[in-house]
Amino acid sequence: MTKSILRYFVVVLIITLLSTSLLSATLISNGLLATTKENMVSSLKLIDYAIDFHKPFSQQVKELNPLTYSQETRLSIIDKNGNVIADTDSQDISKNHIDRQEIQEALKTGIGYAQRKSETTGRNMLYTAYYHHDYIIRLSIPYNGIVDYIPALIPALSISAVVSFIIALLLSRRLAYRISKPILEIGEGLDHMTKDFRFDLKTYDYQEFNVIVDTIHNLSHRLRKSMREVRLEKLKIDEILRQMSEGFVLLDENYKILSINAQATSLLGNLKIYDSFIECSKNEKIIEALKNGAYKQMIELNIDDNIYACFISRVDLGTTLLFVDITASKKAEKMRNEFFSNVSHELKTPLTSIKGYSDLLVQDYIQDEEKKKQMLYKIQNGVNNISTLINDILMLSKIENMDNKVEMTTLKIKNMISDVLESYVGEMKQHDIHIHYDFKDILYMGDYQQIYMLFNNLIGNAIKYNKDQGHVYIDVEEVENAMKITIKDTGIGIPLADQSRIFERFYRVDKGRSRERGGTGLGLAIVKHIVSYYKGTIYLESELNIGTTIEVVLPQQSEV
Repeated sequence: MTKSILRYFVVVLIITLLSTSLLSATLISNGLLATTKENMVSSLKLIDYAIDFHKPFSQQVKELNPLTYSQETRLSIIDKNGNVIADTDSQDISKNHIDRQEIQEALKTGIGYAQRKSETTGRNMLYTAYYHHDYIIRLSIPYNGIVDYIPALIPALSISAVVSFIIALLLSRRLAYRISKPILEIGEGLDHMTKDFRFDLKTYDYQEFNVIVDTIHNLSHRLRKSMREVRLEKLKIDEILRQMSEGFVLLDENYKILSINAQATSLLGNLKIYDSFIECSKNEKIIEALKNGAYKQMIELNIDDNIYACFISRVDLGTTLLFVDITASKKAEKMRNEFFSNVSHELKTPLTSIKGYSDLLVQDYIQDEEKKKQMLYKIQNGVNNISTLINDILMLSKIENMDNKVEMTTLKIKNMISDVLESYVGEMKQHDIHIHYDFKDILYMGDYQQIYMLFNNLIGNAIKYNKDQGHVYIDVEEVENAMKITIKDTGIGIPLADQSRIFERFYRVDKGRSRERGGTGLGLAIVKHIVSYYKGTIYLESELNIGTTIEVVLPQQSEV
């Protein structure tokens, strides 16, 4: 450290000496220049006094020039229009000098000066002009500025600089040692500091160093306390961030990452601490939100088929980003809205019919008993449709929420299909639907109500959406510890554009035919949830006006 301080003093000393020498040389040079100009003006006035303006000038300037300022002077006489009347150098006598700086100044103030390179001699010259008796007398001498005086200045400046340097160097060495010794001792004491910031430092004769020592001791104590608190808080924060299911990112005021948990990394990519979020993130929507400067905001993001709410907040340290998965709530909200809309629509039609017919009957507008019976039948049919719809909604809700109590029993599938077909005898006779099933009876472990509902909806759809004189083929077989159900009809079929949506709630391909046959639009949705509950698969194949085949595979269940 002593060498560094000494080196610093030496550098400062050298710079100071050089600056002082340069300044001194400049000031002396300027002083000498001013003296030279005064001497040249005096010479010009003497020449002016000596010239006889009634005689030719050429011979006079040649005789007077050696008697002027120096041996290298040049003397010219110029009229007030800039024409050279006489000049000791006849090469330049033809040029007009009215635009020369010294001539212009002399015409205005009586005396003019200029420094420039001579076009005639090619040397740097100092020009002095004196205007009197309607003539300008100009005297010029070679002049190179401070360079002309350096030979005279170097000896004096060098001796003073060397003496000053030696004296300052000796004093600087002593001062550097006295300054650096306590600092070196303090540094050595700090080098032996323990891991918990403990060390030994002595007191000094200079109070300023004792203040430093006391301050270091205080800082050591505060550091020990702060480090304990920081370690504890860091452990808490790290554990909280690790346990969070939400993604969290903390950015500084320049959008560099200060903290990021694993969930956020999985959402945003391979981002690391101290990365610039603006430069490294590929999510333009978040970057645009950060740049708009809002204090608090929320944006929705679609990441890997999920929907996330990104809450962006400005804090003292910078900005926080919190990513919350709202996929389930969004889907639930959408399903809920669609559900209420569809239920309202499905209930409105039969209720409107019931109200219309009941109003006619109450007001006794219909006198014909046969028509009254028809209206009562339609009211009853509407009530049955509403009851069926409500029962289907309740069944679907129970299956979705696992609310229904499942009783696994051994079911005889052939008998169950016979029970289902018995409930459709009237409709089959009305439309002349032919049923074909001839398979070996099998046993399946499952809940009676669920499996009955599965067959009822599949077979019921095959009957309802069939053509008159149509056929329905039912086949059930055991395959690899599973039950495979195949229901095929020769009905109206399903357009290709609708096949991907028929398992949605309340979705109907032919709404008029569905209501005519008493469909609620929930049958296949219930089938899908039952198949999902039993971890099975469902496959559909259909061709318009040819028919539809639905194949369901349900793994065998163990009794619980």
